[in-house]
Amino acid sequence: MNIGEAVKHIKKKYPSVTISRLRFLEKEGLINPKRSKGGTRIFTTKDIDRIMKILNLQEDKFYSLKAIKNNEQLISSTINKDIKIQEYSKHDLLKKSGITNDNFNELIEYNFEIEKNIYDQNDLERLSAFAYFFNIGLTAKNFSIIKSSAERGLGFFDMIKTTHEINEDDMEIAIKYFSIIVGSYILKDT
Repeated sequence: MNIGEAVKHIKKKYPSVTISRLRFLEKEGLINPKRSKGGTRIFTTKDIDRIMKILNLQEDKFYSLKAIKNNEQLISSTINKDIKIQEYSKHDLLKKSGITNDNFNELIEYNFEIEKNIYDQNDLERLSAFAYFFNIGLTAKNFSIIKSSAERGLGFFDMIKTTHEINEDDMEIAIKYFSIIVGSYILKDT
């Protein structure tokens, strides 16, 4: 696949990736995609896996690019200690999620988000999901149906809480399965 297709594929997991970022990784010698006779970069599955590993080390495990470059075993190792970040600044949240400041302000304008001093992992995951939809051309105006569906789903979870004793871990599992059920009905008719 070419560089644009590679970025589109990688954005599903790392919304902050850009064409210029892949070019920079190549310039730094961390990736070496083959070139067509015309000079176009051609990324293989192996190249994509390597890029995903580098991004995982940078964004999820917080290694510096210099540390990754100087320690090839970080890329080849399957054993790396996960570092869980509990709190994010707005700057880090936007960078990691792939949301632009303009997109974030648009979400605030439509009451999908609020400005806070500290953001958590749920905020990051939600904004990463919004970033995906912004990247395919939607705007905050298009998200009103999602908010409406979420508010209806809230009633379902209020019923679960009032009729069953359920702790926070069980609630996360219930939300996961609820999402699977809703997703399967959406896919069923497409």
